[in-house]
Amino acid sequence: MRIGPLERRVLEALWRLEKSARVRDLQPAFPDIAYTTLMTTLDRLYRKGVLDRAAEGQAFAYRPCLTRAETAFSFLLDEVGPVDEATLSELERLVRARRRSLREQS
Repeated sequence: MRIGPLERRVLEALWRLEKSARVRDLQPAFPDIAYTTLMTTLDRLYRKGVLDRAAEGQAFAYRPCLTRAETAFSFLLDEVGPVDEATLSELERLVRARRRSLREQS
């Protein structure tokens, strides 16, 4: 799954807020973007499974499903997954090596 530049900006804004937000809550951070464009972008991220949403009155409040790190890792796996088993195995080896290194540092 790919996300576009505006989707990335919206996701970053939600992570900064650290709480659920409606379109009108995010609008001040996007003065150059039409309200309906922002609403469509949030809905698109929801349909991609990147955001959760809950009804708040007549609007939806959105929040990220994953942290920044989890999202990056998820996108990486989506890109690498179709490549081959050997690439996934190498990634797994690198992750184990990095964990070992972090444990040794602490």
